[in-house]
Amino acid sequence: MNRLVKRIRGILVALIIVHLIWFVASGILDKPILPSPIIVYQAFDSLVKAQLGWHILVSLRRIFFGMGLALVMGSGLGLLMGRSKGWNNLLDPVIYLTYPIPKLALLPMIMLLFGLGEVSKILLIILIVFPQVVLSVRDAVQEIPEHLYDIYQCMQASSWQTFREITLPASFSAVLSTSRVSLGTAISVLFFTENYGTKYGMGYFIMDAWTRMDYPMMYGAILVLSGLGFGLFLLIDLLGVTTIKWQKKKLA
Repeated sequence: MNRLVKRIRGILVALIIVHLIWFVASGILDKPILPSPIIVYQAFDSLVKAQLGWHILVSLRRIFFGMGLALVMGSGLGLLMGRSKGWNNLLDPVIYLTYPIPKLALLPMIMLLFGLGEVSKILLIILIVFPQVVLSVRDAVQEIPEHLYDIYQCMQASSWQTFREITLPASFSAVLSTSRVSLGTAISVLFFTENYGTKYGMGYFIMDAWTRMDYPMMYGAILVLSGLGFGLFLLIDLLGVTTIKWQKKKLA
């Protein structure tokens, strides 16, 4: 509880500092391109009338599909590579060869092959998150002490029991850790892709407000997108906190 209180207190202090800097900077600049926080928050009523909620839902759908598919497929492949030297030797060079490639550079090719719709946006998120999950899960599984498996073999445990009691808890921690890192990247990529072939999504909404020079709405939407990412991060963090005791019991 003390840790939670300290974290909440730190978040509140950080928010106050950011808003103070923002308020002072807007006063010094004194131009419409940087409105004060007061003006931006007053524009939230206009955001609601502009159907911002629908844009949020569309972006959330793309994030959940992209992240979800990447986590499921990446975890499966990471588990396979972590427990099989043959598969690891075969696939490891492929992962390391393709991992450093900037995936945003592939966007024109993806759009040519899959169109400008939902598939290309979700696919780009998958391409960015997938290798991160594979490598994290693979490394976590490989770091499991072999004597744990020996103990379960002596107890004549089945393959499923061994997987459930040892491999799964270790890989789950890696998935959560990677999810935290990948979430910010996925949102950034989504913001970029939502400027093409769509009229819905937070990326489109923000850039549309920018082109219309409606700066209060633009900054308000940016705040909403930031809050959305922060909320998703907290959900992942909460899931990790609630499962850490279970993981420790499994590996004890």
